[in-house]
Amino acid sequence: MTAEDLVAIERAQVSLRADPRSLPFEPPDPNTSATWSARDILWLGPDEWLVVGEAGSEGSIERELRDALAGQHHSIVDVSANRIAFDLTDGLDLLASGCGLDLDPNRWLPRMCAQSLFGGAQVILHQLDERTTRAFVRPSFAGYFVERLRISASVRS
Repeated sequence: MTAEDLVAIERAQVSLRADPRSLPFEPPDPNTSATWSARDILWLGPDEWLVVGEAGSEGSIERELRDALAGQHHSIVDVSANRIAFDLTDGLDLLASGCGLDLDPNRWLPRMCAQSLFGGAQVILHQLDERTTRAFVRPSFAGYFVERLRISASVRS
């Protein structure tokens, strides 16, 4: 993987805050993800999740969650514009160069997720499979994120 291969991808992103006992899906364990209706559910906190779906599906995600949580105390917010997603193939070593998380592939396993910093940028990392890591970055830090990865890649080659 080279940092030049990075292309931003659009994903629907819906923030969900609710009592874990009222969810329409089995909540994932801390710092892991689960799947619900072909969408990724990323654990962000004891009562907070990020629901990630195909671009343009944020409205249907919101409706399904509102219907399922009717009568329950909850917060559902479309945050799709809040972060840009990048899928990195075999990029854990590059991410580890600027991130405090232990991203050793023997410990950072598929379906794990965590919020952290990469250099000076806030990121959410989601390990999709053995080779692919999705990084969610705020749009104002996207250029910095890509440039930092390019520098890390050039140092490693």
